Amino acid sequence: MLCLTDLFRKPSGLLLGLFSLSISSLSMAQSATENCVNINTQHELIEQYIEQAPYRQALPSKVSPFSYSPDQSYQTYLDYAQKLIAQRNPRAMMSCPLSSQSYQLLAKQQQWLGTAKVVQLLAPFELHHDNNDKAVLLIHGLTDSPYHFHDLAWHFYQQGYDVRTLLLPGHGTAPSDLVNVSYKQWQQAADYAITRTSQDYQQVYLGGFSTGGALILNHLLEAQESPAAIKGVMLWSPASQASSGVAWMAKYVSWLSTWLDKEGDVDFAKYESFPYNAGAQVHGLMKRMNKGLAKADTLPDIPLLIVASEHDQTISTAATLELLGQWQSKQTGAAKSANHLVYYGEQSSIPEELNKQVMIEFPSCTTASCSAVKDVAHTATINAPSNPHYGENGHYRNCSHYLADLPSYQQCKQGKKVVKGEKTEQNLATYPHLQRLSYNPYYQQMLRSIDKFLQ
Repeated sequence: MLCLTDLFRKPSGLLLGLFSLSISSLSMAQSATENCVNINTQHELIEQYIEQAPYRQALPSKVSPFSYSPDQSYQTYLDYAQKLIAQRNPRAMMSCPLSSQSYQLLAKQQQWLGTAKVVQLLAPFELHHDNNDKAVLLIHGLTDSPYHFHDLAWHFYQQGYDVRTLLLPGHGTAPSDLVNVSYKQWQQAADYAITRTSQDYQQVYLGGFSTGGALILNHLLEAQESPAAIKGVMLWSPASQASSGVAWMAKYVSWLSTWLDKEGDVDFAKYESFPYNAGAQVHGLMKRMNKGLAKADTLPDIPLLIVASEHDQTISTAATLELLGQWQSKQTGAAKSANHLVYYGEQSSIPEELNKQVMIEFPSCTTASCSAVKDVAHTATINAPSNPHYGENGHYRNCSHYLADLPSYQQCKQGKKVVKGEKTEQNLATYPHLQRLSYNPYYQQMLRSIDKFLQ
């Protein structure tokens, strides 16, 4: 099995072979100077990228499917995922001159040399100490990749935890791999990662963003008995119920049409093009999770930390608060006293009973840049302001909500005085060319809340 170290420690016949495979298979030749950063600045080419779709379709591969049997080591899984990305992602070997602290540690541990490649930044990874007995497992959201956990992973590692991340099936390659994927495949992968990590460590914390959160809760709801190793669950913007009232239609529309959105796919770490099937599958997952939650008489004695924004335009925050309330009311052990909510919104929007039962924090802005943000977006909760790609001065701007209006899209991407926030109707009407927030302006306060929860 090909491992990460074999791929990038030094030039080899295998690496050169994979490189040749990726380059020769591109539908549009990459410039010798093109990389994951400057591709974001080629705004004049956006229509060409949308039309020619060089990064929308996955490449053919000969990688055998992973069994997701708990008997398989996590390193074996990581090797599999690296090989899959290297063969199926059209820009896997593209240069990516970004360097997070997690990447620097991985580069040191794996003896990587030179500028990072895309595959090294978005692939699932493991940060490990010697002879450690505690770990955090992190599961990303729909259309995302493990890169979204580079910031949090570094914090957990500094707190003495080993950190593992998971790549959900259909992710990390190209958006076309979400056309036929099933949420049952995501659940199988999550079940494997949770079970395997619980076998390998005495203390385990589970963390999930959006869809990753629903997968974790579904695992706990359906497990006959939760492993004693699991000490807590952390959820960021968890997928509880779609904010759109017509999300259920995605399943039926997917029978007639493939793509809800077609974009240029210039973000190396997250799919921009979105197939209807992806929405249908996450809807099915949330429906299954909520059904299990409603039927349960008692819930695992495992505390929850939830980070949520009142103004989330992807997930219904009201449904998330209801989920937390159910979890609280159906627990019978001591863990219910440790349930915790970090809330970006007004206290008046929280149900009175939940206010009485759960520890709730309402972070406040302490910097001018934070005060300028117009509501925390769904996409923002897990990334640090210092993130080189999604952060305050990052190279990427989320302007997908203007795709039907290319002049506004271009202005959002290029404008010097773009307001950042969530894409609420009020904000879009008030602030032309609003950039959807992709980092958490309350990040340091959130880390302090997380540390309290871990203790």
